Amino acid sequence: MSRDNIKRWSLVVLVFLTSTTVAGCDKSPPEIVPVTGILTYNNAPLFNAEVKFIPMEDGLDGNYVASGVTDKSGAFTLHLQGQTEPGCCACECKVLIVEGQIPGDTRGQDEKSQMAAIKFLKSLKNRPIPKKYERVGTTPLSFTVSAENNRFEIELTQ
Repeated sequence: MSRDNIKRWSLVVLVFLTSTTVAGCDKSPPEIVPVTGILTYNNAPLFNAEVKFIPMEDGLDGNYVASGVTDKSGAFTLHLQGQTEPGCCACECKVLIVEGQIPGDTRGQDEKSQMAAIKFLKSLKNRPIPKKYERVGTTPLSFTVSAENNRFEIELTQ
């Protein structure tokens, strides 16, 4: 290979590497901000419901889904998967509401665990949660999260 061909190939490789590096860096993930809120249904707090904020930004995987479970007052704080600090992507998010998990001591197959599970489920008010809130394609809930807009009062309807 001649010296001119080597220079040309070197230039092609350099241009390729530079363009792929720049293309890979053109979009950074959105800012992560703390998000809290209150969830109600039929004008009453919705206890033990899982609230999920699904970011609508292209290229974000499941690691950017923020979720939290409501307490007895309907309050929730969102966390990204595997994170201990509160946080949610600052972007447009679809919001899903699903049943929270039942307590660990009610998950067994023995009669005592089953009775405890039934008692726990009967204690939950405002049920069932309407199915339209379970999927991204059917939920009517959508919020734009930002550092200034990070507290949400969500009222579910039939």
